[in-house]
Amino acid sequence: MTEMQDNWLRMSAWKHNPGELDFQQRDRWFAGQQPCHRYPRDRAITADDILLGWSQPEKLITRETKVLAFGSCFAEYFIRFLAEYGYNDWQVPAERHALCDERLLFSLGSTFENIFVIVQQLRWAFGEFTPPRAIWFTKDKAYFEATEDRREKLRASFEDVDVLVITLGLSEIWFDNASGETMWRPILSQAYEPARHTFKLAGAAETVLAFRDLDRLLETFMPGTKVIFTLSPVPLLFTFRDQSPITANHVSKAILRVALDEFLFSEDIRARNWYHYFPSYELVLNLFDNPFESDNRHVRPEVAAAILDIFSAAYTDLPRDPGRGEVEGETSQLRNRIRRLENELVQT
Repeated sequence: MTEMQDNWLRMSAWKHNPGELDFQQRDRWFAGQQPCHRYPRDRAITADDILLGWSQPEKLITRETKVLAFGSCFAEYFIRFLAEYGYNDWQVPAERHALCDERLLFSLGSTFENIFVIVQQLRWAFGEFTPPRAIWFTKDKAYFEATEDRREKLRASFEDVDVLVITLGLSEIWFDNASGETMWRPILSQAYEPARHTFKLAGAAETVLAFRDLDRLLETFMPGTKVIFTLSPVPLLFTFRDQSPITANHVSKAILRVALDEFLFSEDIRARNWYHYFPSYELVLNLFDNPFESDNRHVRPEVAAAILDIFSAAYTDLPRDPGRGEVEGETSQLRNRIRRLENELVQT
């Protein structure tokens, strides 16, 4: 027997005898040994369709749970929503600063819209990073001074927190070459240096490494802290890439979603059960025909209200009224609250 014949036999030994296969009989496609879930068809997609595989048996947030939110305005929706019902009643150190008179972390939370600067904040809080001057600027273009007092307050808050809600919105980042660090946002015109400040699109592999760094920091300094990741449905305001901001937005969101999926389904991460995903992005884009305001970016109040209600049912022990959303008075009040929160976030 030749070597080629021997290889053919070893490769084909597992197969059925061709004579035993009846191709006249209609067969079905092999569905795999894992669960095979079909995409909904011939009916409207529901929230349960989207939450499949993401719901948790335990409620992560109770009245006693200390929650912090980072990311786009969607993360702040969750925090303000909890406060409306008397949840998350704990004190983050107060400080008057350039953004507003609110608590430091509460008002700065929407500043951190990518995973790199969120990781950077943990590194700073726990003494792994000292920011150089002129790298951090608030949304109102004010310089944020990284004082030791601020760092200590941030560290103390991180040490107390039970659940982090992290809403990611951007893969497009600005980079400070002098320090090798990511910046909160684009540099101010008067401070811009072409050789020092550069724009880049962070790829999926690079983003996964940032998630891994987050995991390292939590395991070292905040063991047991639960994290609920969400992906912001709010499109990019603009892009620094030479293409349509619409196509650039889809690329940015796709990178984040792919990186999140790879991280969350890593064997070691799943075994630890610290990390969770709430599909707000998928809910907004698949449950509503017209989810955005006339600016094509901000989510309509009634859409935000529905998403918050789904979030509450999935992650909190806040009692649900079966008739909520059907009673006109309650629906109107909830929409008014969301409208007010939206206006507050836009103003800040």
